[in-house]
Amino acid sequence: MKTFIYLYWQWLRRELVGRYRGSFLGIAWPVLQPVIQILVFTLIFYKFMNMRWPSAASGAGAGVEGSSEAVMYGLNIFAGMIVFNFFAEILSRSPTAVLAHPNLVTKVRFPLLLLPVVTVGAAMVGLVIGSVLLSLVMLLMYGFSPYALLLPVYFIPILAYGLASAWLLAGLGVYLRDIGQIMPSIISMLMFLTPIFYPASAIPESIKLVFYFNPMAWGVEVFRSLLIAGALPDHRLFLVNLAVSLVGVLAARLFFNRISKGFSDVL
Repeated sequence: MKTFIYLYWQWLRRELVGRYRGSFLGIAWPVLQPVIQILVFTLIFYKFMNMRWPSAASGAGAGVEGSSEAVMYGLNIFAGMIVFNFFAEILSRSPTAVLAHPNLVTKVRFPLLLLPVVTVGAAMVGLVIGSVLLSLVMLLMYGFSPYALLLPVYFIPILAYGLASAWLLAGLGVYLRDIGQIMPSIISMLMFLTPIFYPASAIPESIKLVFYFNPMAWGVEVFRSLLIAGALPDHRLFLVNLAVSLVGVLAARLFFNRISKGFSDVL
């Protein structure tokens, strides 16, 4: 176990250092990137397309007008993008997590199960930074919400979904190289099928159940409830997502272990 943790830390550090090596702003990018996204999306959807966030869904910002209304719209988008960017990074990088290191498969005895976990760990950096940044903004603008302290508990299903996706895609990516090519299109589609730019209440009841098969949708609404609305999410949905995500992790791990035996033949 100690060896696994040591290897994980070394590879995670290697991943993060390699990602920002040579960059002038370095580790500041996990903060700047979502901020830039929020400004652009708020400009497009709020200013150009005249979209507004329902006051009932805004919690702390209910009843605001003008620039404050625009800020609240941007913060709701921010909450959605924090969760979406976490999953998007996992979906885009996992198909090549093993494929990019053929020497570890064919020439070195290495716990390949670790590589997708590193991908999740790197994505989690942005998730944590975004969560802290949004919490600080809400604290300064609207005061302290005790429900924000429960966010680490709700991280568990979100991280479990991410890990299950990483193991599944990393394993399949070795055999099906097309997954890496089609993933950008899937990510773009998921961006609009997830209630990021609109509240979940805007989804018609007839198709709402279909939307909630997307774990990102539940994660986005959790962030908005805890950090923006200052309310406790539905505990029944939490328990359902916790159970499904943990079962998914176990199934994905068994799947990865089973098909990893043939990696050396393919690579």
